[in-house]
Amino acid sequence: MNGGTENEKKYSYIAIILIVFLFSACQKKEEKFNSTTKTSNSTESTNSIPDEIKSLLALGKYDDTIEINGERDSFSIIKKKQKFLFPKCRILSISYSTFSEDSTFLSLNKKEILKLIDLIENSPILKDGDSLSNYGVKDDTQEKYAKICIVYKNSRGEVQNVWLNTFKGNILHFYDSQGEDYRIGPNKKLVKFIMKHTGYRVLSTTDFNKIERIVVKYNNEEYQLSAKKTEQFIKAVKKLDKRQDEFHDYNLTALAYTSDGDMYHIKAGLGEYSENDIAIEGACYEEAENVICLLEK
Repeated sequence: MNGGTENEKKYSYIAIILIVFLFSACQKKEEKFNSTTKTSNSTESTNSIPDEIKSLLALGKYDDTIEINGERDSFSIIKKKQKFLFPKCRILSISYSTFSEDSTFLSLNKKEILKLIDLIENSPILKDGDSLSNYGVKDDTQEKYAKICIVYKNSRGEVQNVWLNTFKGNILHFYDSQGEDYRIGPNKKLVKFIMKHTGYRVLSTTDFNKIERIVVKYNNEEYQLSAKKTEQFIKAVKKLDKRQDEFHDYNLTALAYTSDGDMYHIKAGLGEYSENDIAIEGACYEEAENVICLLEK
């Protein structure tokens, strides 16, 4: 009987060892599967991001701590009580562009980012066909152009984005990557916030008088305008008055440095097939061929 008992104990130990071994093997296999799945999902998520958004994320990203929380049960921005509501998400990046500047990462701290989201969510959505005159905007009001893109990741790990740009008066355009376009506002605080942080401005005659030198980039070449051409450019640009609300293709960029240490951005289309537009900071001018030609070497 003792021998049988010893054998039983022996087989029991062997059985326990086999069970532990099999459990460990299964667990490792499951972990490997989960790891592979996560990697696959991560790769799929990255590959599904449009190239335009990838390029914006490449400009800069915020810390992981900037999250939008609260009572939000959707996975994308929704309309609620005639306003927009962001989902629970993490803000990855905010970039901006103006007439004269290409997309640039917007350096904001957490408090400023949350304030921006709050200002957007507190902007009423205008009804379809609603006239801007109902909000004190006249027909001849000049359009402002400062555009921002907010890239965020929702609670499912999906990367999404929305666009917002200033328009006329304190009305703004709000639209997403699906092409849905809305007008929101009026919200003076939101317009002021965007214009402040993007550095949007329209220069006056006094501002142009401060220009001391101009550095041009054109045809893969960088050069500084002569003192004579710089003086001619200042005189010519002060006479521009035909502002417009859109800017066409450009092949020339320039930086104008001022006597007080400031810097103005310039973009223009130079050449036979250009539209003769020139953008200087927040304004775009048409029929500016005589001004644009002065930027040529």
